[in-house]
Amino acid sequence: MNTWMIGYHPFGHHVYTNRKPHVNQATGAQTHGEKTFFMKTRIMAGQADLSANVQDLKDFKWLSKDEIAQHVLPQYYSYVKNILADR
Repeated sequence: MNTWMIGYHPFGHHVYTNRKPHVNQATGAQTHGEKTFFMKTRIMAGQADLSANVQDLKDFKWLSKDEIAQHVLPQYYSYVKNILADR
């Protein structure tokens, strides 16, 4: 997929802190939470191709702002809904 990043800085972010550290069984590393950064981009051409992804992703969905609420936790959606574009 050919994309174009509109800026070099995130326009928003979400921070999630785990109640207890998550321990990776393979490495023993502890994860105390995660941050999601939102970058504004445009799709110029093509379609997403998951055949060579290293995260073992199986599927993806293109969703409108309103459809996202049906696929994420309500608390998460309440945090990010105002930074998502209407179109």
